[in-house]
Amino acid sequence: MNEALYQSLIHPAAPAPVTWWPPAPGWWLLLVLAMVAGFALPWLTLRWRRLTARRRRSGQALEDIPADLSDQQWLSEINSLLKRLLIRRGDIAPTRLFGQQWLEYLCGTYPRAQRHVLRPLAADLYRQTPELTPEQRRALLRELRRWLRHNHV
Repeated sequence: MNEALYQSLIHPAAPAPVTWWPPAPGWWLLLVLAMVAGFALPWLTLRWRRLTARRRRSGQALEDIPADLSDQQWLSEINSLLKRLLIRRGDIAPTRLFGQQWLEYLCGTYPRAQRHVLRPLAADLYRQTPELTPEQRRALLRELRRWLRHNHV
């Protein structure tokens, strides 16, 4: 009897199938994020490559200064290289600095600057015969590499 009763019942209609359009708000958000990433990623990659290439060129230019120069010529070459790099970056005002003001600028634009290592660029550059030890030269180059990396020059 249950079977006959069951057959006499009117079965409910099946619901309409769920359509894929319009998508839920989460899918819209994901689409917008993907579009932003699609446009921003190449731009950021290009910017990163330019920055690293500039860093590489700056570091290489620092290494290309001949080590067999006299101390005064060597310091002069480093000083002019730094000022050329600043001009290329667009900073014209610091290129007019010299002596103690130049040292203050170098130390002021790098928070962990070792003043005693950078001092030859301010004081010894204008001495008649500055004398730097090989260790002082290495320390100065190391500090200038850090300065270049920090200042994105």
